[in-house]
Amino acid sequence: MPVRRLIAAVYVKDPETHEDLILLPGESPAPEIAAEVTNPNAWDAPSPDDAEPEPTAAGGPGPTAGTPDQEQGEADGVGAKKSTSRRTRSSSA
Repeated sequence: MPVRRLIAAVYVKDPETHEDLILLPGESPAPEIAAEVTNPNAWDAPSPDDAEPEPTAAGGPGPTAGTPDQEQGEADGVGAKKSTSRRTRSSSA
């Protein structure tokens, strides 16, 4: 298993002693302490050498997959638009 390092300071509780711990950037905590870090953005990105290949689904795209044109439009921000919210000012007497 590759060694992961923190890129952000995090606060966790030691599962055995219940003490509050501060883990600093650059540290590689023990696995039982690392399991307490719930934010995935606190960790450095694994190097391509360390990354395990992700499993791929057999048989192609799932039933919710759109057409390539739809996916491209949504990626460009063309497909889905937010309506502007309308706020009325409350009149003060």
